Amino acid sequence: MNWLSIMITAIVAIVAASVAGAAAYSSQQGTIGDLETANVRLSYNTASGGGVNRKMMPDPLTGEATAAMDEVFSFDRNHAICRVETNPVAFTMPTFAMGDVTIEPHSFFMSMVATTIDQYVVSTRSDGSREVVMRGGLDCATEVGQADITIGDRQAAEHATYRITATDAGLGGGAAGDTFAFTVFFSEQDAPINYAIFGPEFTFTGEMTTGEISIVNPER
Repeated sequence: MNWLSIMITAIVAIVAASVAGAAAYSSQQGTIGDLETANVRLSYNTASGGGVNRKMMPDPLTGEATAAMDEVFSFDRNHAICRVETNPVAFTMPTFAMGDVTIEPHSFFMSMVATTIDQYVVSTRSDGSREVVMRGGLDCATEVGQADITIGDRQAAEHATYRITATDAGLGGGAAGDTFAFTVFFSEQDAPINYAIFGPEFTFTGEMTTGEISIVNPER
């Protein structure tokens, strides 16, 4: 074999090695990229949950907080809702602008649906439980029946802002210490009906009777 053949053979070997190395590097970068994408997807939605909060309202006759009203809620990184479909028994509602109002059975409806999620912060608290705080805008429709008068309309939503605070205290939902609180900030200009009923700030929460809050430890 002459010197020209030897040189050509060496060049071919170098090129082949370079191609193989580039392919291996590309494959490695692809694997790293896939892992990074998966991690981004996991961190994007580290908290979610749903269930029922039971709020005890004043009985119209006794004034004692014995009238149960259930608030259904659900949330994750992309949505948040809280809804009261109806009230099975009569209760007294202390309103912001109308005083105490007696609500007859099956005369109360409330629906809150987040329209934006502008803040989503997951953290671990000092006791080891995990917490997520969400903020944004929502639509709130409320309908209250009183005797022959109906206040609000379940089909007419008003805009407001909110802060959600949900806590994951461990597997077991409310019995383990999970909590969900939906605080809404109503303005008299944007939400006159809800402002008159609930005031400038109202927190929808209660004893979590069913459901589960799941929040991934953000440090893992």
